[in-house]
Amino acid sequence: MPTLTERVTTLEANEKTLFHKLDEIRADVNDIHELSASVKVIATETMNISQKVDKIDSRLSEVEKQPAAAYAHYKRLIIGCVVTGVLGAIIAAIMAVILK
Repeated sequence: MPTLTERVTTLEANEKTLFHKLDEIRADVNDIHELSASVKVIATETMNISQKVDKIDSRLSEVEKQPAAAYAHYKRLIIGCVVTGVLGAIIAAIMAVILK
């Protein structure tokens, strides 16, 4: 059977080992807290970037629609001119026949 001195020595060695492990765990916990704070910052920045990208996307959509709107305007203008020309020619032909 171990003597009291041997048991105390063993317990003190175990205590040192436990305190060393506890210090390591504390360091790990501090690292986890720092990592958690960093993740929160990254999430906030990602949300801000996402909002900015959404704004840019909506503005880009408006810019992309402008040439299509201009094309539609000129298309209507050209068709209107052609129809007006054809109707003018028909009316002129009718007037020529009537006035003879």
